[in-house]
Amino acid sequence: MVCYMGFIYTKEKYATTKIIFRCQNRSCKARCHTNLSMDTFLSQPTDHNHAPSPERIPVIELHSEIKARAVTSEESTSVILHSSLRTLPLSATSELPRTEMLKQTIRRQRQTPATTSTDDLTDDLRKTYRGEDFLLHEEKDMIIFTTKSCLFHFGQSVWRHVQNKGLSAKYKEDENFRLNVKMLIGLAYLPLSDVITGFDLVASEFDDDAECLLDYFEKTWIGEPRRR
Repeated sequence: MVCYMGFIYTKEKYATTKIIFRCQNRSCKARCHTNLSMDTFLSQPTDHNHAPSPERIPVIELHSEIKARAVTSEESTSVILHSSLRTLPLSATSELPRTEMLKQTIRRQRQTPATTSTDDLTDDLRKTYRGEDFLLHEEKDMIIFTTKSCLFHFGQSVWRHVQNKGLSAKYKEDENFRLNVKMLIGLAYLPLSDVITGFDLVASEFDDDAECLLDYFEKTWIGEPRRR
C-alpha cells in the first residue's frame, strides 16, 4: 500500500522493474508506478475523480497496528484497542468505524473464520468493518460482496466541482474547508424535511471564495434559493 497526498493506493501488479499501484477506490482509474522497493515514484500518480482523504491514513495505520498486536501479543482486545486509539489524531476520528467493528477486527486475527452448519458465512463475515451490509448474494458455488450505497458517486460529483471551481488546493490545505465539503456530502443522511435547514447551516460556515461551489450545490441538489 502507498499513501501519497491524501490518496491511498494498493498494488495492482508487479513488473520486472516496477510495481503498479491503483487507487484504493475501484471507481477511480488513478495509478502510479514505483520501483521494487517502493521508495521512489517512477511515474507520478495520475488524476483522481474524487477528493483526497488524508484523515483515512491514520485509521489504516491503526488497523495495521491492532492486527499485528492481536497476532503477536496476549493483551486483551480492549487493551489493544484503547492503547492504539490514544495516538490517533483527532482529525481522523470521523473516519473511525464503530468500536465493536474494531474489536471484531482484533478477534478475527485470533480465530479461524467459521461457517455455519449449512456452510453459510457467519454473521460477522456478512458485514464490512463499518457494520455495513456486505453480502449481496450467497449460494454453494458463488458469493457476491458489495456495499449498497450511491454516496461515493455523490461525493465524486461534488469533488469534480471542487476541482472545476479551482478549489482543489484549498481542499487539500484547509482543514475547515475540507470538513465543510464533507458536511455538504453528509446532508444525504438527513431526513428530507431537514435538508434545506441543514444546507443553510453548513453554507454559513464557508468562506466567500467558495460561493461558486455553494451555488452549484444549491442549484443541483437543493433546488431552492439559500436564505442568508
